Amino acid sequence: MKVERRDDEHLSLSFDVEEGLRLARLINARASGMRTGCLELSSLLEQAWYGSRNHFRQPPHAFDQHAPKAPSSGG
Repeated sequence: MKVERRDDEHLSLSFDVEEGLRLARLINARASGMRTGCLELSSLLEQAWYGSRNHFRQPPHAFDQHAPKAPSSGG
């Protein structure tokens, strides 16, 4: 983790993806004693982790008139 002071009121935190997930899990394990800001950070870190693993891209023309047609059983 890298912590950088922006000014007297702001910090910038940098994590690699796995480090962020570990921190999120530690926060979640003690969620009942955490403040809202910490829980929001945990949610953001988990969202970043899931986003880094999701490589799905919508195929072109999935929902318009050029969408590929499913084969028909033709009866």
